[in-house]
Amino acid sequence: MTERTAHILESVVQEFINGGEPVSSGHLYEHYEFGIKPAMIRLILDELEEEGYLVQPHHSAGRIPTDAGYEFFARRMLTAVPAPRENVLRSMLEERAWPDLLEKLSTELGILSVMADSARDAVYKAGLEHLIENLEIDDREMLLSVIRDFEEVDERLPRAAPKMGEGPKVFIGKKSPVTKSESLSVVGGNYKVGDAMISIIVIGPKRMDYKKTIRIFKGL
Repeated sequence: MTERTAHILESVVQEFINGGEPVSSGHLYEHYEFGIKPAMIRLILDELEEEGYLVQPHHSAGRIPTDAGYEFFARRMLTAVPAPRENVLRSMLEERAWPDLLEKLSTELGILSVMADSARDAVYKAGLEHLIENLEIDDREMLLSVIRDFEEVDERLPRAAPKMGEGPKVFIGKKSPVTKSESLSVVGGNYKVGDAMISIIVIGPKRMDYKKTIRIFKGL
């Protein structure tokens, strides 16, 4: 993929995260400088759709990202987003103030936060109300699947921790080792605190703010 095509795909995902509406070639032409005309942008969007990164929900509408599109965007952010110079959450992590840390993390990001302390065989979580508020719930089954994930994450996170490696990592939809709902994304990883390894994740909608989330986790 050329850098221009990658920039266009990244822009589509970012615009959809920001607004929640399908993104058209005309919108991209008006708000970005790719150095090409709308017709060429449209052609590139067609190619990205054929490659599985985007989908067009309605004929003559703009595009929205698929799971592959979100994964591409997340990989770009993991490379491009710098760690913060200071992060109060790291101090809270080192002080082992788990409930306060999770509450602050959930409030700041507007999603669910979960932590597993393997040494103490304990799991903490906070922010289910933030997750529900920020999800676009289409039907009853979707809501039930999210609730089941919330109830079962206590058992899943400790089991999945060895597969996650050091953070941050991003898991989209079905590729998440700790959730089963196709409507969710997970960001997190394992972090060294003294002689203990702590697993921390946040669970949110696929349209979560990956830039902000990744920046925070890079500072832990």
